[in-house]
Amino acid sequence: MKAAAFAFARPASLGEALTAAGAEARVMAGSQSLGPMLNLRLAEPGAIVDIRTLPELRSHRLEAGRLVIGAAVTHAQIEDGAVEDTTRGMLPQVARNIAYRAIRNRGTLGGSIAHADPAADWVNCMTVLGPPITWPPPAGAARSPRRRS
Repeated sequence: MKAAAFAFARPASLGEALTAAGAEARVMAGSQSLGPMLNLRLAEPGAIVDIRTLPELRSHRLEAGRLVIGAAVTHAQIEDGAVEDTTRGMLPQVARNIAYRAIRNRGTLGGSIAHADPAADWVNCMTVLGPPITWPPPAGAARSPRRRS
């Protein structure tokens, strides 16, 4: 099956992404969760907003002893240690067990959580770790577009 027709936007900045992510839009980074939903017509958004290349969402940092990971960080980046591991190996272990390498190269933490993707254990992992996953982010923090239905 093929996806229904939709408009496509690849904004150049986070501000543009927030503007483009209207009521009819779905946000996409790696498309490993949303792509199959589109093809099976389980999701038929009016528009797709591609955030994959936005640097603010591909970053990670330690902030007051707390690890902050952007929505477009890939499973492979976490698996390979590109993201600092504050969990004594739990994050890389979870990432390592998601599908196969090609999926981990494109699939993102934000997409797996937004779709509660059963092929990834991020929702369970984050529940165990207990960090807040928030929208909107605290004032002054980089904002990431939320998933729209």
